Amino acid sequence: MKKTLLSAAAFATVAVSAVAIAPTTSEAIPAFARQTGAACLSCHFQTFPALNSFGRAFKQGSFTDVGDQAMVEDDNLSIPAVMNATIVIRGDITRATGSKATYNIPSETPILVAGRVGTNSGFFVEFANGGTGGSVSVGNWQFLNSFDMGDLKVGIGAHNSGFGGSAVLETSNVFGQHSGKLGGGNLSAINTVGFKQGSLAIAGWVGNETFDVQAGLIAPSAAQATPVGGNLGQIIRGHYFMDVAGFDTMIGAGLVTGNAKTYGAGLTQNTATADFAMDLKFVDFQMQGDLNDDMSLGIYADYASVADKAALATATAPATTNFYGGGKFTGFSLRAELKPVHNMGVGAGFSYANAGVGAAAVKTNTFQVAGFYEVYQNFELNLIYNQAKANTVGAVAQKTLTAEFEALL
Repeated sequence: MKKTLLSAAAFATVAVSAVAIAPTTSEAIPAFARQTGAACLSCHFQTFPALNSFGRAFKQGSFTDVGDQAMVEDDNLSIPAVMNATIVIRGDITRATGSKATYNIPSETPILVAGRVGTNSGFFVEFANGGTGGSVSVGNWQFLNSFDMGDLKVGIGAHNSGFGGSAVLETSNVFGQHSGKLGGGNLSAINTVGFKQGSLAIAGWVGNETFDVQAGLIAPSAAQATPVGGNLGQIIRGHYFMDVAGFDTMIGAGLVTGNAKTYGAGLTQNTATADFAMDLKFVDFQMQGDLNDDMSLGIYADYASVADKAALATATAPATTNFYGGGKFTGFSLRAELKPVHNMGVGAGFSYANAGVGAAAVKTNTFQVAGFYEVYQNFELNLIYNQAKANTVGAVAQKTLTAEFEALL
């Protein structure tokens, strides 16, 4: 059964994110659909970018499965005959408390290139256009390599992106790159604490349709493009998948620890200038399944905890704010997403965050409702209402209403 499932992923596509340049929705990319010859929803639950079991298998296979697309093959060579690419057009209209509506049409138009590099290797690269003089730069990239070992996939990968700190092999839809459906990532405690922000990581993994585990090294984006002297934090992340009353159910956990030190240049090159102390623990949970032939339901929850950075400082390199935040944090979230018909869905959720220590702690409650309409599998309209209220004296509820579109060519 394990091998059958991994083989079936050849008829699926995978959801990936392009969020390093701006906080936008994640997407399934037609580049993978062209490679596999399958519809986008073959790999997605309800809508992109949430993965189903086939999507997870395709990712564990390092984006290498192909369908009817012509291949160029020779000794030590196996690549699609045509480079698979996607052009994304995004736009939104947003109105926040105390502000006039802002129009971002388009908000960005990245070019995504992804697919098979060889028999065991695959990649994803986002070319973000914009900036001074309309320059083009690499926004996100991800590289995966895996092999069959009995009923397991064993691999190694790297990323430098805003996909989330565990993006080397992230198969949860609770946070990070696969949580963009109905803006669900807005509520995730793991996202709130900053785990969705840019990071550099390299990790090895092992897994099949029942579980996957990755372990590796990680640094926040603030530590990039500076000397790090080999000082990176450590990450371990795992998922366990099972069937519960017909629902595809996942329980996951993660731990990030250690210090990502950065160093000066020249005469100070051996002196640490910053110490990005990391101590994040989290768990996440999801259930996805069909209620009947036309209706499906997804339930998602997570909990995250971060230690106080001040307590982890050293005399030579005090702890600074990193992509896990600057102090103690605990939080949780719960949301549900219902798709009553084949091209429409609604969702609602709640989250709680407690940032800080003692009387200085700021507690924030957030509520969100959202809906989407799929014009096509690769063209979606979304409406998201988010309301956040802190417990500080005189705090006013911050309300945001966003209407957005995303089309992928």
